[in-house]
Amino acid sequence: MAMHISQDQRTPVSLVMLQRWTDVRFACPSGKTHLGGCLLSTDRQSVALSALLAMQHFNDRDGRFVPALGSVETRACDKNLSLLGLLDTRGSVPSALERYVRLTQRLGPDSVDVVIGPGLSKVSLAVATLTAFQDVPIMSYSSTSPLLSSTDTYSRFMRTIPSDDGEATAICAFWRKEMDFTTAAVLYAQDAYGSGFVTLMRHHCVTIYHMNLRWYGFEATTEGAITAPVAALGQSGINVVLIVGVGAENTWAFEEAVAQGVLRRSPTSTWAIAGGASTSDLQILSDAAKEAVAGSIRVSIIGALESNPGWRRFAQEWARFTPPPHSDSLPANWSSAETVFANFDVNTSSVARHIGTYMYDAVAAAGLLACTALPQGPLPSTFGTEFYNAKRNFSFLGLTGTVSFDDNGDRPVSSAVLSLSSVLPDDATGTFSFVEKATFERVQWIWTGGERNLVYNYLSTDEPIAQLQPPAAPPPPP
Repeated sequence: MAMHISQDQRTPVSLVMLQRWTDVRFACPSGKTHLGGCLLSTDRQSVALSALLAMQHFNDRDGRFVPALGSVETRACDKNLSLLGLLDTRGSVPSALERYVRLTQRLGPDSVDVVIGPGLSKVSLAVATLTAFQDVPIMSYSSTSPLLSSTDTYSRFMRTIPSDDGEATAICAFWRKEMDFTTAAVLYAQDAYGSGFVTLMRHHCVTIYHMNLRWYGFEATTEGAITAPVAALGQSGINVVLIVGVGAENTWAFEEAVAQGVLRRSPTSTWAIAGGASTSDLQILSDAAKEAVAGSIRVSIIGALESNPGWRRFAQEWARFTPPPHSDSLPANWSSAETVFANFDVNTSSVARHIGTYMYDAVAAAGLLACTALPQGPLPSTFGTEFYNAKRNFSFLGLTGTVSFDDNGDRPVSSAVLSLSSVLPDDATGTFSFVEKATFERVQWIWTGGERNLVYNYLSTDEPIAQLQPPAAPPPPP
């Protein structure tokens, strides 16, 4: 029987976690700030706590939720995850780089063994370029841009969430095969996430489904940058639109579209959002925009499935968790960890279920890969390379299903399960919910109840019109 090695006898694997607690670009409706940035919602705090729980469960060899953490092989491994730094990227490339570089300068260039995060693709592009030179593996939990698949530039980048290729495929299939639309538009933030997503949409919608696709980009810096692109979209007459943005970028897009009359009540529109939008983003909309957004479509990758016993147990145990080590390093203006565990429902939060679970699996993967690469002994100077190469033939059952990596460090798109949900208001609570209507499997949509049962924007039950008819040409002169 394999010997269980106590934590004080193990070799530490030093982690730096790059998380997104605040965003310097967005207004702060909650009034809660942290070091000058708007503090994000409790959903994001649950993601941070999920990372700390995963580290605790690996170190305790607790396999209740991810069986591999308590396996015979893991118990025989002498590695322990040690947290060097818990850093807020603030949703900003300069902030993320400045904080990471400052930490490594203070602790030494060889102090970091693995980076967990970042969440935003644009931040991962920058940090992964730096860590590639340092031979430090980086494991992201929600950076989905296809640009990160380049091993030439991002040679130590890995991710537990599949790229956006699955979402792009699913959206184009919904438009063309389910709705018979031939024309659609994408309104997107011009960053790594949005620009990469549009590239995939052009491939799937135009090349494969032969649609007429228009795209309108805006600078993801200030709210005012979206005015002109929305006006251009309005002139096209297109009524079928996907917004690709993160957080309040979706809010900006909806507010401007309603203000300019581009999100139309009549003829019926169908606007969609991707996985970068959450219910908390929609909650800060004006009343007029909320009325328009009701009935929108959301297509996104699923993190936790009810069929996964590990996730079911994790959700059941959530209210009984005690604060894991380093919880006190999170912003003081957030609720206490005890309050979040007691009062926050991870089952109903799209962020907790579909981002926090990928975060948990990213930390679990870091520990398990360290054990696969080097089950015994001190870490050599080549640890980063050995860790990255250990991904071959590596897999485990995580909170998000079977986690594995291809040669690029990507989680295979084939492992993704995608859902189509209606964005519906809850009159009792005054909030929005994402109500699942279909899942995307084997390149086709499988509808709940066997038939498509959707409403559209403004909760219209009329079938959408893809594009307004151009005005009739004036009669010829007499």
